[in-house]
Amino acid sequence: MRGERSGGLALAAVLIVAAILRLWGIDFGLPHTLTRPDEEAVASVALRFFRRTLDPAFFDWPSLFMYAVAIGYAIYFNIGRLAGWFPYEASFISAAASRPGPLYLIARGLSAAAGVLTVDTVYRIGVRLFDRATALLGAAFLAVAALHVRDSHFGLTDVAATWLLSLSFLFTVRFFRGGHRSDALLSAMWAGLAASTKYNAGLIVLPGVWAIVSASTTARVRLLLSYAAIAAAAFVAGTPYAVIDGGTFLTALRSISAHLEGGHAALAGRAWGIHLASSLRYGLGLPMLAAGIGGFVLLCWRDRRTGVLFVMFPLAYFVLIGAGRTAFARHIVPTLPFLCMAAAFVTVEAATAISRWTYRPVPVAAVTWVLAGLVAAPSAWSAIQTDRLLSRTDSRLLAAQWIRDQFPGGATFYQSGSIYGRVQMQTAGWQSSDRYPVLNFDDASAAFYKQDGSKATAPDLLIVTRCPLSYCDPPAALPKILEQYVPLRRLPADDANQPGVVYDLDDAFFVPLSGFGAVSRPGPDLLIYARKR
Repeated sequence: MRGERSGGLALAAVLIVAAILRLWGIDFGLPHTLTRPDEEAVASVALRFFRRTLDPAFFDWPSLFMYAVAIGYAIYFNIGRLAGWFPYEASFISAAASRPGPLYLIARGLSAAAGVLTVDTVYRIGVRLFDRATALLGAAFLAVAALHVRDSHFGLTDVAATWLLSLSFLFTVRFFRGGHRSDALLSAMWAGLAASTKYNAGLIVLPGVWAIVSASTTARVRLLLSYAAIAAAAFVAGTPYAVIDGGTFLTALRSISAHLEGGHAALAGRAWGIHLASSLRYGLGLPMLAAGIGGFVLLCWRDRRTGVLFVMFPLAYFVLIGAGRTAFARHIVPTLPFLCMAAAFVTVEAATAISRWTYRPVPVAAVTWVLAGLVAAPSAWSAIQTDRLLSRTDSRLLAAQWIRDQFPGGATFYQSGSIYGRVQMQTAGWQSSDRYPVLNFDDASAAFYKQDGSKATAPDLLIVTRCPLSYCDPPAALPKILEQYVPLRRLPADDANQPGVVYDLDDAFFVPLSGFGAVSRPGPDLLIYARKR
């Protein structure tokens, strides 16, 4: 009884740490709507459901997460209606356009909650597949896994899908150990919901199928058919328009496949190498990654049947996601629970061996937590540094406020680089954005144009973005244009000249995976110039 109580307290402590790391800085960048690219797409689709339609008209991702976000919006709207914030639905939609911060926080909150629940699920898997010590250590490793912590701040589908596929694997393990048909069917349900959150998360059916095929039951074929039917039904329940609008759905799948194969921004080769050398190397830290891979090998060597069950999903997922040339770090998140459990397994085994080999045996628990500290330290440090940066004011917010303070009457301006690095003037005051019209620039003719396509005079201000990513590349004619301008203000965010700074080169997210000492805040470097008078 005392052991169970102390184990429960230890798990509670791990979950508290996981929650703190995932909530610290969760409001990063707001109210700037592109601080985390793609969150605006989630918000847009979720708001679309307020038109009394369940059709997302969007299949780049499945729709289950957007439905969940829309439910969060509906709860927020009804609370606001009772509080007098939104007398009518139209006023809620208007507020969503002018002050989107609360809506983004709802999506981020769902992701953070899913992240913490995944830590708990890893513990429950570990108890059934290994032992309580390994289970607790695996949960602790995931709690401080830097990439999982980082992505739990994002209102996107990756962490939610990872939680759902972890639940599916939990019930697969329960069936694998106990043979209860209900566990296999629950595994199928969660697998279908995982696929309805992130398409390739559906690969979690592989260990479920393996567990059924390798089970000593005479009803395997019937159970396999039931498994497939329930998984498919759960997917359709979360993404019904995949069937209702099947043509658009299949077109979107082909487009997604072509994008993954063709590459995004970095074009640095096959994603296998990028995920190993960057996403996992810095997202888990080298000791935890090495321990995780070693744990896969050791488990397969010790118990081939269990090892195959355990390794099947992360290996198949890695092969699939690594085959293309698009390598967003967040794409590899679904493998992290398995790597963390495997790292915990090999750490406990190593501690047991060390305790046995010492001249005077040392308690296994003490050795285990010493080794665990060494394994987890780089990842925990990266997680803390990521949160520290996320909690600081984004350079784009500082620039918007500075421009508004210095030019209260308004000014025209042009910004170099892609839309993801640019300043949004509405973040400095939602009633002022129309006083700061943004001009477009044609590099070939070196001419400025208004949003309606008509030619414009040179803008009052130029904002030049600089960063290690391709999203900040300036137009070729920029040096000549700058001859007509004088520098006013620099808002630095990073020192790219310092060694060891590593970014996800595919992603327009201006927080590094490593080299945090060179970065002072989220966002690109911003240089503001004024036209010579």
